[in-house]
Amino acid sequence: MNIPTIFDWIEKFDYLRGEPAVLILWLTATIIALFWDWRLALFALMVQYLVAGLLFVDLLDPRLAIIKVLVGMFVCLILYLTARQVNYGHVPADLMAESIMQMGPEKRRVQVGPWLASRDFIVGTIVTAVALVFILIFNRVTTFSLPGIPDELPYINEAVFVLMGMGVLGIVISQNPLPAGMALFTFLTGFELYYAALEQSIAMLVALAALNFALALAISYLSQARHASWYKLIND
Repeated sequence: MNIPTIFDWIEKFDYLRGEPAVLILWLTATIIALFWDWRLALFALMVQYLVAGLLFVDLLDPRLAIIKVLVGMFVCLILYLTARQVNYGHVPADLMAESIMQMGPEKRRVQVGPWLASRDFIVGTIVTAVALVFILIFNRVTTFSLPGIPDELPYINEAVFVLMGMGVLGIVISQNPLPAGMALFTFLTGFELYYAALEQSIAMLVALAALNFALALAISYLSQARHASWYKLIND
């Protein structure tokens, strides 16, 4: 009986490497930045880690690239359990309208045609659209390339721009620890992708993995603390 190796699995998804992978990263990074649904954003983050793993294969030994993917899957698991514990960010049903107003603008709704949308989502959509156009123009029109990235892998350059750019955007426009945390992991994936082009160090791989786990636990704590503050409003 032949047991599939890492190389066999990578070959099965070889058609996604290169530009197709970058297009998927565009989509997942946009979903995470907009963050209109916690479950959709978590799924997008998981897909993002899997697809980024295909790009890491072009820069690292496949056995090291699979570690990047496994770390990402554990991060997604921690964030998923956190999202379940805080009820996916839903406002408690017994919270009074006056208390909801104290939460800040991200929970306030405005009428957009036949739909109700949060102010946070409307502003985020506009800013994200502008950022996407800017990143696309900057990457496609200019000839700027990050130092250290091989000339034969131009799509790595674009992937780094997309992940780091949309990651910073998501951090800036998010007012909740969990969506900001997902955007932070998007940025960190872009940074790790660029760093992998500069140095293939086992020690740094371990350090970055530890950093990912530490950040996931910190984001989990902050998310639960924020959710607990909502129930404090009920008790008050």
